[in-house]
Amino acid sequence: MMFFKRKVLPLIVVLLVAFSAATALASTYVGNARTHKFHYSDCRYVGQMNEDNKVYFDDRDEAIDEGYVPCKVCRP
Repeated sequence: MMFFKRKVLPLIVVLLVAFSAATALASTYVGNARTHKFHYSDCRYVGQMNEDNKVYFDDRDEAIDEGYVPCKVCRP
């Protein structure tokens, strides 16, 4: 049982973190839940955003349907 706790449990945590990062990178658009603006994932404002405010969208129409408006800098 000790082997499981030392070797397998950290591996599971790493895999979960990698999966969540891959899901975020697969999204083309990132919205800000505070400002209700959405951006291309490589927009400079995405890097300044608080992680808790990030909302991920697969397409532009989805963001607009949720009430988000396009960023005036990256113009998604």
